[in-house]
Amino acid sequence: MGNEKQIVLGITGASGVIYAERYIRGCANVQEISLSVILTRTARNIWLRELRYSPEEMISECGATLIPNDNFNAPFCSGSAAADTLLLLPCSMGALARIAGGLASDAISRIADVQLKERKELIIVPRETPLNLIHIHNMKLLTEAGAVICPASPSFYHNPVTIDDLVDSFVGKLLHMTGVKPLEKRYQWNNNQE
Repeated sequence: MGNEKQIVLGITGASGVIYAERYIRGCANVQEISLSVILTRTARNIWLRELRYSPEEMISECGATLIPNDNFNAPFCSGSAAADTLLLLPCSMGALARIAGGLASDAISRIADVQLKERKELIIVPRETPLNLIHIHNMKLLTEAGAVICPASPSFYHNPVTIDDLVDSFVGKLLHMTGVKPLEKRYQWNNNQE
């Protein structure tokens, strides 16, 4: 770990792993970023189902480090080595509830707990619809604790034609939010008005 920005990407068991895949690819070859990736077992199963290939090789090829979710010795599990950013993409309601309840039962929820206690960046991309009151309450608790809730809501003002257009517009926003790269002009509102 040098002077790079330390980003941890936690991928939990929710549909929408294509967002995580595109985020990892967006971080590849960015010199100022060190990306670590943690997948839950369910997230890996969903990856296989939705993307039809194993994630490990792609993660390695993109220069990211894969951390097992049961590894509580991972550097980011301690406040003395907190990450700059934890991005949960996508975040299941179960993972969100565990974090809101302070239940550090795996590496992802422990790192989230560290991010909150150390006042570091925690961005949560929930993937569920519709939301029940418990989901909303947990999101409120996490927002009050300092997390940013960023629902997987792509924009439409850039006139998307394909699913890839929608995915890339949302991932572009996340890459911008986490300081990886500026938001492309085509995804900016002012550049799409006539």
